[in-house]
Order: sequence, then structure tokens, then C-alpha cells
Amino acid sequence: MWRGFAKGLRGLIAGTRLPDDLSERLLFGQASDFSYVIIAISLLGLSTLLLLLVDFWNAPGTLLRDTLIGTVAICYFALMQRAITWLGRVKRAGEEARSYIAGMTRLLVLLGLIWSALLFLLTRAPDTSQLCLLYGIMVGCVATPVMVAPISSALAYWGPISAGICLSMLTARNPAGYAILDLLSFVGLTGFCILYLNSRLNERAVGAIRLEEKSEVIKLLLRDFEESASDWLWETNEALELQQVSHRLTQVAHRPVESFRGAFPRAMLGEIMNYDHRPGSPIDRLCQIIKEHSPFRDVVVPVLINGEERYWSLTGKPILDKSGRFLGYHGVGSDITGQRRQQEQIAFLARHDSLTKLANRVLFNEMLHQACDNCEQTGFALLCLDLDYFKIVNDTLGHATGDGVLVAVAERLRGCIREFDIAARLGGDEFAIILVTEDPQEAAGIAARIIERVSRPYHFDGQMVQIGMSAGISMAPRDSRNPSGLMKNADLALYRAKAEGRGVWRLYDVEMDERQKDRRILQSALRQAVLRDEFRLEYQPLVDLADGRIVGAEALLRWQHPERGLLPPGEFIALAEEAGLIGPIGEWVLGQACREAAGWPEHVGIAVNLSPLQFRDTGLVEIIDRALAQGGLAPERLELEITETTMLETNSETVDALWQLHGRGVRVALDDFGTGYSSLSYLRRFPFDKIKIDRSFIRDLGYEKDDSSIILAIIGLAERMGMVVTAEGVETPKQAQILTAYGCGQAQGYLFSRPVPGVVFAQILEAGTVQHKWQAQVSQIGQVAAQ
Repeated sequence: MWRGFAKGLRGLIAGTRLPDDLSERLLFGQASDFSYVIIAISLLGLSTLLLLLVDFWNAPGTLLRDTLIGTVAICYFALMQRAITWLGRVKRAGEEARSYIAGMTRLLVLLGLIWSALLFLLTRAPDTSQLCLLYGIMVGCVATPVMVAPISSALAYWGPISAGICLSMLTARNPAGYAILDLLSFVGLTGFCILYLNSRLNERAVGAIRLEEKSEVIKLLLRDFEESASDWLWETNEALELQQVSHRLTQVAHRPVESFRGAFPRAMLGEIMNYDHRPGSPIDRLCQIIKEHSPFRDVVVPVLINGEERYWSLTGKPILDKSGRFLGYHGVGSDITGQRRQQEQIAFLARHDSLTKLANRVLFNEMLHQACDNCEQTGFALLCLDLDYFKIVNDTLGHATGDGVLVAVAERLRGCIREFDIAARLGGDEFAIILVTEDPQEAAGIAARIIERVSRPYHFDGQMVQIGMSAGISMAPRDSRNPSGLMKNADLALYRAKAEGRGVWRLYDVEMDERQKDRRILQSALRQAVLRDEFRLEYQPLVDLADGRIVGAEALLRWQHPERGLLPPGEFIALAEEAGLIGPIGEWVLGQACREAAGWPEHVGIAVNLSPLQFRDTGLVEIIDRALAQGGLAPERLELEITETTMLETNSETVDALWQLHGRGVRVALDDFGTGYSSLSYLRRFPFDKIKIDRSFIRDLGYEKDDSSIILAIIGLAERMGMVVTAEGVETPKQAQILTAYGCGQAQGYLFSRPVPGVVFAQILEAGTVQHKWQAQVSQIGQVAAQ
């Protein structure tokens, strides 16, 4: 315990030492406080001497006693004189303060010694009443230095007076042991208080100086900020009146300081407050925030400056006292008109065609989705338009003339529709229009008017240009209630219009024989494709969300049609199943995928989709074994994807086949999970290693709470069953970021890469470009959020 006390005492003594960089400044401040205390102590000391003189007037030893009393009085007068002189100086330097304190300390040492001698003398033969007075004086003398700072001066007086008083008590005629013990305790207490109080006072003084220095630095920085930055600072009082209007604010607003009188925000925003105060407007929201005394950040409000509408961004924080009472606001403002117009331009270009200024595919798809959502209440017509003979114009007259024709066509389209209809350029010479009408005849009449006007001659640089236009029309909700269905139907109608001579319009007809004829032609060509080796495989990377590595790829079948080009599986797989061709096609896909994957790094696997019809083949296990052996691929690197529909059509032989493959090391994945009607019991019945979340749940991730809940449930279910989760259709960095936060292990989609040929995929594996790109995008989103 004593060791701890001694250690604490050493800490207090060390704490009373002043920092080197602040000692002179602190000493200067202490000198003034010290002077006032010394004056008070001196006055009290002189009055005490007077009491002694009166009480001991008739006591023996007058000469020595009076001499000591006079000497003490002289010391007090000297201390007062020096203190008053110091306080009266106009200019007081730090070095002078040090000299002043040193002189006063010496006087205090002398004062303590003389007081000790005087008390020693007086305690020799006092009567009882005199002894009471002396005890009171002793206690006062010992306690007095507690009020003195700096510590050197306090100890200079406390040391001699304490020693003298103790000596007087110990050498008294009848020393009282308890009184002496109590006196020693009190002396120790006062010494401790001197150390402790001086230490705390020094700490507070240092803190105050540091705070003052920081305040000065902050003021300098704020002054420099206002002089060099485009922003301005603002502050209000409790009544929301602007205080100390910034010079930068007057420059930006082009208004004199006097015009900013009044309550915020009216005083700052000016005349726009008179008429732009609509419910829900930015100014109305700002006023509501101010009324509630709430903080706000980057609130963008319009202002009128010399008749021009500009935009200011305002940030404010309420000022509260310790009791929570509102004292006003302080904040910052900036003129963001340039940024706002750039953002508007960027937003416009992102959703509009840069050449024709019509809506682009992105905006058109959004509007089409909205229209489909409300098509039960308000029907509409979708027109798909395509220019006839435009390629000839581009090839013969050049792209500059072609661009001019496209701009002119866009202007004619605007003149043919109403303000609430929507026209868009989807790309190249393809256009589309949403007409707000439920009448097919009205839609047909507008389409005829468009074709007639667009087909009129154009004149460029003295040359006449002649083109035409064909149109296909589908009606919502009659023909379809979803965007893809309407687009497909309108495209079919457009295809028929072109096939029937161009320059005409056609309404979609469910009985179109062209569709059936086209299916028959395509099915016949599909039989030849198997013999001519017209199939190709493309690979879409499968990415580990934890570290960004490509851990696999999904093999996607393509048909290199000699006339129609590269066809996706959606256009011919159903035909292949109907024609009984899925078996040889599926076997080719397995063999080709295993051969190409064998050349990839060993940690990269290959996923192959299997049709339900393939599972009915009793020789499926042998086919897969043969593909692995001929391709030289380890079974662990092959993943078979089956849909929930496949599970519904399985029998015991199919289940046995899956377990046999799983026993060989082949992995099994459940594709498009959540879109079918299968029971969760299938997850236990089949040897699944992976669940693939369908893209329909990913598309609105971050916007639809239900989708997030479903995804979290799937991930949790998979974790408990020891399965890997893959998210399909990831197209944005935000989706990838959310999935990573949810604990999803893998993902694939256009964010990482579109399906690419095997050669390109091998190059991607070697370069590692896919993961670097998407990881950088996700990293940028995380940094904006944190700000």
C-alpha cells in the first residue's frame, strides 16, 4: 500500500512539471494569479500580526518578539508591493515572470523562517487563551500555501513554516502526543494538497493553452478555406438569423451583405422562396428540417441569381448547449450548378441516344416495364420499326450522311406521335415506339402515318436520299403482358412486314403461319447441323466472390447457323428435344467441354447443363465416363446442372445414376433454384453439391425486400446442408457487393463476363482480367457508402 502511495506521490510531483514548450507561457499566467493570492494572504497575515501584538502586549520578551513581528510585517509589505507592481505593469515578458516568481519565492522562504521563529518564541510561556490563538495561527500558516501556485512558491513557504510549527510543538513544556500526531497528519495533508492541486491546475492550464492553439489553427484554416475554396461557411443564432455573412457567399450570390438579414433559409436563398415553396420541393423539405432543428447534409436547393437558376448544396448541423437547448446552426454551402448540369447531361446521355436524342434502349426498357405493369388499366401498342435500304445509304454515301438520315428520321418520328407517347432508337436503324392506345386500328393508323412520312425523300448536300420503313405492332395486354413477350411479338410482326415487301406495317397475329413455317425450317436445319458440326461452345466464368478468382465456367451451347448466324440454345434446344436430337447434341457437348476444360488450370471446373430427356437415357453414366476418359478430365472438375423440372420427371433409375456419378467424384448442381415446383425433400434425396439461385431473384436485388429474404433463406439452407451457392445473372457491382455480404460463395453473370469462346476464356484465365475488373468496381461502391 505504501509503495503504491509513494508511486502516486512521485507521479503527482512529475505531473507538476511544466512542458518545456509551455513553461514560460504557463508561468506568465500563473504570475498574475499568484499576485492576487499573495495580496490576500499578506492582508490576512498583517491582521493576524495585529492580533498577536494585542494579545501578547503584556507578555515578557517584548524586544525579540516585536522585532520578529515587525520583520514578518516587512515581509508581507514587500510581498504586496512586488505583487501590486507586477499587476500594474503594462508589458510583462515571460522571462520577467520567471524572475518575479523567483524573487517572491525567496521572500516566502524568509517569511516561513521568521514565522517559525516567532511561533517558537511565543509558544514558550503562553497562557491558555494565548495558546488557542497560536494553534489557530499555526493551522492557518500550514494551510495557506495550499492556495499558492506555482508549486515552487507554495513549497518555499510550506516547508519552513511546517518544520517550525512541528519543532515548536515538540519542544513545548507539556507536548501533547495526540495533538502532535494530528499536526503531523495535517502537515502531510497540506503537502499532498499542494502537489495535487498544482498538478491538476497545470494540467488544466496546459489543456486550455492547447485548446486555444487548436482554435487558432482552426480559425486560420477556416480563413484559408473561405479565401481559396469555392464553398462558404454560414452560421445562425437561436432565432436562425445569419451571423457574420461570409464574403464568399456575397460573391456567389451577387448580393450585398445587407440583403442577408432575416431568418434562414429565406435570408440566404432570396427571392426564390417567394414562389418555389411547393409541398415536397427541396426548399419545402429544407424548411421542414430547419423547423425540426435536425441536421442535414448536401441538400440541393435552387436559387435565382440575376435571373439565372442555379443550384446550391447546403449542409448544416444544429448547435446545442450542455442542456440540449438549441443555439442555432453552423454549416457549409457550395454552388454545384456546374456539377448538377454535368450530372444531368451524363444522366441524359446514359438514357438517351447521343445522335438522335431519342430514348435509348435502357430508358425504353424502363418505360416498357412501367407500361406493362399498368397495362391492365391502360393498354398500349408497341411498334418495332426498322429502316429499309438504310445500309445502302451508309455504304454509298458514307456514315456522315447516314447519321444525318437517322437524325432526320428521329425528327419525323417526333412529329408523328403525341407528347405522352415514347419514341426510342434501340440501335443502328432500329426504332421503337410506345403508343398509349388500346385501339389496334389507331395504332395501325399512326404506324401508316410514320411509314409515309419517313419514306419521303431527304436532301443532304444537294443529294436526294430515299429510304423506307417497316413496322410491327403488338398490343398490350392482348398479345402479352410482359416486355419480352411484347417485343418478341412486335419483332415477329416486323419480320412478317419485311418478308411481305417492306414499307408496310403488320399487327401481330397469333395464328401467323410464318412462325410455324420458320420452326419447321429451323428443325430441318438442326438435323443437318448435327452432321455438319455446326455447334459451338461458349463459356461463362464462375467467380468466387470471396477472393475474385475464376473457379469454373458454365458451358453454353451455340449453333452457328449458316444463314442466321450464332443462335443461342433458347432458339433450338426445344426443337432438338422435339426432334429427338438432344441425345447426340448433349453427348457432343459433354465431350467437347471435357476436352477444353482439361487444358485449364486444375482448380477451374466445368459445368454442363443436362436436359431432362438426357436423364432418361439408361446409358448416361457410361456417356459421362467416356467423355471424362476421352477428354482427360478429372471427375471432380465436372459439374452437372439439372433443373427442378428434371427432378420432377426422375425415377429410381435416374436417382441411382446420379448417386453413381457422385460416387465417382462428379458434382451435381441444382439449376434455377426457386423457379419450379419441387419439394425441398429433393435436396435430401439427390446428391446435390451446389444450389444455383435463379437470375429472377438477382435482378431486383437491393430493391425488392422479398428477393433479399429469399436469397438469404437459400444461402442459409445451403450452408446447413453443406452445399455451395451460386448466384446467376449478376450484372451490377452492387448486386455482387450485396451477395458477398449475404455470404454467397460464387456468382456468374455479365458483370464478370459474357459467354466467350473457349480460346478467349483460356486467355481470360491466363490474364485474370475478369476478377480484377469487377473487384475494382465493387471496391468503388464500398468507398462512396462509407463517405
